[in-house]
Amino acid sequence: MRATARIPPSSALVEPAYRLLLGAALPRVAARRDRASRALFRALSTTALDRIPHEEREWISRIEARRAELASRDFSPFARWASIAPVWGRFLMRTVRELSPRSCLELGTGFGISAAYQAAALELNGAGSLTTLERIEGLGAIAEEGFSRLGLDGRVQLRLGSTDDSLAGVFEGAGPIDYAFLDADHTMEATMAHFAALLPHLREGAIVVIDDINWTEGMRRAWKAIVGNERVSRKLELRRVGIVVIGSRCGQGPPVRAQPTGER
Repeated sequence: MRATARIPPSSALVEPAYRLLLGAALPRVAARRDRASRALFRALSTTALDRIPHEEREWISRIEARRAELASRDFSPFARWASIAPVWGRFLMRTVRELSPRSCLELGTGFGISAAYQAAALELNGAGSLTTLERIEGLGAIAEEGFSRLGLDGRVQLRLGSTDDSLAGVFEGAGPIDYAFLDADHTMEATMAHFAALLPHLREGAIVVIDDINWTEGMRRAWKAIVGNERVSRKLELRRVGIVVIGSRCGQGPPVRAQPTGER
């Protein structure tokens, strides 16, 4: 499915291409019986086949209306394509619905579209909270406006500041993390450092989704290092997105070396 990398974001082919990619990944998790793998199987299959539950479709319509509103303002077309594409938003929502995590973390809020998808899933589950980190104050204000207007501000908490500085505070006040979405500084150094900081706080069976793993050679190296850690019990590469399931703390394996992120 390398052809998906050559499809412009505005193309009508994006949606069917990625749904085919999700469907093609099903055999890699079909035989697994652990809770995280079963959640991923159901999320992959329902998104690939567009079998989204009715109550989720209502939220999807509201979130995509928010995206369209932002795109019609001064942020067009940046708001439409800087945020995660609708098909990936639905996949994140489906993953959170199926996993039913209690403690969730997102790195890189942006306009708040991906956070809205994940927070809506928590709202439908009736439990859980999402902490999302954003270093740009203006983007944070736009995201918080969206959370409030969507009625999701009770499920999501936004923290402003550099990711490195904010993470320490998140870990101090949170229990083990069940689910994380890494979509902040897309460099090898930052991605490896953020995963290394997160790893000791991840519960066994946690799912970590990493965006843009094939964006650059550096991101490909970061992905290779992450999946090489012995606490990673499952890995799933979906061209743009990488997913890992976290195993037990026995045998930490080769560390993912934390390096300065060089955030600008």
